[in-house]
Amino acid sequence: MKKFWEGLLKYSWGVIGVFVLVTGFMVLGATKIKQDTSAEAMNPDNNAIVELNARIDEDFNAGRMEILVLHAENVFTPGHLNEVRAITAELEGLEGVKKVTSLTNSSKMLEQDGVLITSDMVPEDNPSEADIAAIRQYLDSNYLLKSGLLAAKDGTSTNVMVEFLDSVDMPRLAAEMEAPLKNLWTGTYDMTGIPTMESSMLKMVQRDLPLLGALALLIILGMFLLNYRSLLGAWMPLLQIVVGLIWGAGAFGWIGLKFQALTIIGPIAVLAVGSSFTLHLLGRYFLELSHGTEKRTAIVNVLQHTGLGVLISGLAISASMLTFLLSDLQMVRGLGTLTALGVGASMLSSLTLLPALLSILPAPKVRVKLEGTGWMGGLLRSLGHFAGHHSKGILATGALLVVVAAFGIFQIVPNTSVIAFFRPDSTFVKGNEVVNKVLGGSTSVRMVVTGDLQDPALLKALLQFQEEIQEFPEVGPTTSLASLMRSLHQTLTGEEGLPGSRELVAQELLVYQSSGSVDDITSLVDLNYTQGLVTILAPRLSTHETQVLFDKLRAKSAELIGDKAKIEFAGDILTETALEQVLLHDFVLSLSLALLLVICIDSLIRSVRAALVTILVLAVTIVLQYGFLGLLGLPFNLATALMGALAIGVGDYAIHLTVRYIEDRRRGLSPEDAIVETLATSGRSIVFTALTIGGGFIVLGFSDFMPVATLGSLMVLTVLIVGVATLTLLPAACVRFFRNPVKLLEVKNHA
Repeated sequence: MKKFWEGLLKYSWGVIGVFVLVTGFMVLGATKIKQDTSAEAMNPDNNAIVELNARIDEDFNAGRMEILVLHAENVFTPGHLNEVRAITAELEGLEGVKKVTSLTNSSKMLEQDGVLITSDMVPEDNPSEADIAAIRQYLDSNYLLKSGLLAAKDGTSTNVMVEFLDSVDMPRLAAEMEAPLKNLWTGTYDMTGIPTMESSMLKMVQRDLPLLGALALLIILGMFLLNYRSLLGAWMPLLQIVVGLIWGAGAFGWIGLKFQALTIIGPIAVLAVGSSFTLHLLGRYFLELSHGTEKRTAIVNVLQHTGLGVLISGLAISASMLTFLLSDLQMVRGLGTLTALGVGASMLSSLTLLPALLSILPAPKVRVKLEGTGWMGGLLRSLGHFAGHHSKGILATGALLVVVAAFGIFQIVPNTSVIAFFRPDSTFVKGNEVVNKVLGGSTSVRMVVTGDLQDPALLKALLQFQEEIQEFPEVGPTTSLASLMRSLHQTLTGEEGLPGSRELVAQELLVYQSSGSVDDITSLVDLNYTQGLVTILAPRLSTHETQVLFDKLRAKSAELIGDKAKIEFAGDILTETALEQVLLHDFVLSLSLALLLVICIDSLIRSVRAALVTILVLAVTIVLQYGFLGLLGLPFNLATALMGALAIGVGDYAIHLTVRYIEDRRRGLSPEDAIVETLATSGRSIVFTALTIGGGFIVLGFSDFMPVATLGSLMVLTVLIVGVATLTLLPAACVRFFRNPVKLLEVKNHA
């Protein structure tokens, strides 16, 4: 390898030229990255619930829904009703909107001389007081509407429901839906739904990426200056991570992947983790110069010794990130790809561009003594002495902490609900809470009923199901063919209840179709009357609460409908519970595979035992981080599910201490003396690596995307745990379990 590194330095200008050309190419690739903050991007691949939702949309010409709540002292005035009519007309004209249901355009059914007459609730502008009184009386008496679906009973609000195509640009639609509310409605309003949610997520990404990226760069630059107290020690590492970020983003763009809400973790991870490579290399370079080593020789020594640790660490981190490619979630795969590409590029730059630049630049004046001097050197030496002579106590303390943390792991409660993605004071959450309070629900649960839907017994069972679930506190208004028939039958006959025979059901449906819109029927049932849709408004809850609700709905449907029909449940909030199962699968798979890959890659230092000793730090870290997650009552969500694999990535700098320990043992030092020297030399780089990585991740805590903010805080804790474990637990393990690495290597080489 020495000849390879010497050859590399011989062509330093050529290496720099190649990096300039490739970086320009990658800048062009980065411009091709597109953003995708759609709800669809959070759906798992090949999921039965997602597929059922799509089938419902196609079979019933349905769509996802945005709910608008318009507030006023009294919405039942000619002026406000005129405004609702005008708003409804503008909403109906928006591109991508399939259907708008409001107080003014909802169907009103009347029977006159045996003939059913249907019309809009408010057929024209400026209704009279008598017209308004008739509307209110109809809303109070109609079976479908008396639950408050269109307006509050006290008249202080009215609801507008907008259904739209999934293919529409949601943030654009959200802005276009809000425009008529701002321009035409003289009261206040609230909105919630997929367009509002995606608009909020897009704003978060557009705010977070430049802000958090700039903060991370500033913190990392500050750590570089604090460590080396020289311009070379500041701009040289900064250049490597910027190159890594550009190359990672460029390759990401050329591949054609999209930047999503969770992907924001990637650039920060690249900046934080990529900095560790140059920190270790420059630390050894300054150390060699302080010993009076000639510049070129110093660079070769750095690459031969510390370069091995950088190579192994970079490969291990990239491999652990690539395990995310096995996920069923598009945004998780994107995060893993971007991080792996960026970290790999940072490693390559540190091992090639950095030495090329060092070889053409004059040797810097070493202002910081890096070999165990000063207060930090004294502290690290004392720590080395303590670890060497109290290894049993340190290992026992670590084992005790693991046992305590293991208890916390069993306290973890998953929550992959979309509502938990946003801060409690966000516009989306506040709007959601208002809509839940006014309407009883802000999203829809869909129940597909397959059976004979002209059978009075089945219709009666469906109606009873709807009436009984209305007693659930989590359920808002419901609609189905059964509730439509209940309202229609009362209008035609004056009798409460449902038609008593199949013939009467068919006759009344025919009367309705001849007087109204066929679309009103086909949105509830197919024209063969073999498959129907029950829509249930429900609030967005935690996934645990949502699962409890669905269990109750399933139990009630089994009790009342039984074998009269086949029942299937779908809806956005059920997709969120399916997401939880996918995340648990991804967590176990990626974490297990990442640990295995890191063990294999760390074994490249030619000792499996060394790899196992090093991996001890990561294993303890993972147990502790998830233990704290449970003990602190924080949720297992999109981001924290990835925390273990990320911890393996950011924590594998522990391999540098093991590599240096082997080097010191080769010099003939005893295990106890070797660990003191190892901490005195590599310890400083490890401390500043931990501070730099932690400083990079701490900025994630300022994200408005709550999973990212939670992850940022926990990753700072993770980096702290890895740093402390690397400086205490790992030295103790080396002294206790890896006393003779040189002998092991000699035996292996001889074999």
